[in-house]
Amino acid sequence: MHFSSIKGAGCKHCWPSAADAAWKARDGLTLTAELIDESHYHVMIRACPQCGQRFLSVFTEMIDWANGDDAQYWTVVPITKSEAAKLTRRGSALTEIEINAVGSNRRSLLRNYPTGEGPCEFWGTGIAIGPHD
Repeated sequence: MHFSSIKGAGCKHCWPSAADAAWKARDGLTLTAELIDESHYHVMIRACPQCGQRFLSVFTEMIDWANGDDAQYWTVVPITKSEAAKLTRRGSALTEIEINAVGSNRRSLLRNYPTGEGPCEFWGTGIAIGPHD
């Protein structure tokens, strides 16, 4: 699968300049497709109800069997309508290699919540599939 670059993705409602504000804005995105829905690995497409921008969202989690403080990781990256359609067609057959290829040169929002620490939102590039069970 080939994925293109997006310039000027999103709007002030869904993709504000501050990472913590973008994380809060993620809650306002509409779920449009569940691609992979496992208990510790969740891949979905969300869309902004204001501008229609689509985002690929990846969640991973590692169980902390000793203390119950599970590490959690999120990545959100803007995608085009045609990319959303390609990803939706692949659905649960998507591989981590295919997912990592999406937006490899695009700004992405990351949220890390490691075991024993507080959450941290920051900007990165591309998809970062975190460790998961």
